[in-house]
Amino acid sequence: MTSTLMTTAIAIVGTLLGSGLTAFVTARVERRKNEALERQQIRQEAAQERAALRELRVEHRRWRRDRRQAAYQGLLDAALEAQGTIWQLTRLTLEPYDQHRYDVRRGAAIDAVQAVRQAATTVELEGPAGVAQVGAEYAEAIDRHIHPPIQHLMELSKGPLTDEQEDRYRSSAAETAALVEGMRRRFVPLARAALDELVDGADQRSQVAA
Repeated sequence: MTSTLMTTAIAIVGTLLGSGLTAFVTARVERRKNEALERQQIRQEAAQERAALRELRVEHRRWRRDRRQAAYQGLLDAALEAQGTIWQLTRLTLEPYDQHRYDVRRGAAIDAVQAVRQAATTVELEGPAGVAQVGAEYAEAIDRHIHPPIQHLMELSKGPLTDEQEDRYRSSAAETAALVEGMRRRFVPLARAALDELVDGADQRSQVAA
């Protein structure tokens, strides 16, 4: 009788221990599974954050490119406008001197040159440094280009000019015109390279993000 009771008790205890061990193992497995899921979620969230950051950087580079392109185009447009007004001023050197027409065209040319300087300042803000430097030199060349016709017309207002004065004017006007064209040829490829650099960087980041 006693032996039967002991056997039954041992069987009950063994069952309880087995059930407890099974529950412990099951709980441990579930805890590890949950921890693995949490780690996976953290990795996914981190990956999403990195992708969002890359996309933000790409958008920023595109925004920078658009701003630079607008600044560069603004300088080229302003320079072209200024050259047009200077050319109108230069035409007066071939006609009898007229003070009113001189004042009007001189004022328009000066305003246009000032617009070029303002456009160059915008380029300086947008950068990069190399483009900004050449942009400033481009504006300076435009500024110098206005001086020969103004000087010539001021001399013309005092009376007929000598051949030496005429030659000096033509020489200085040709020199400043060549300087303007030379600066334009320097500025354009530098500006294009600066824009391409931003585009290439944005494309590379987009590919990495994909």
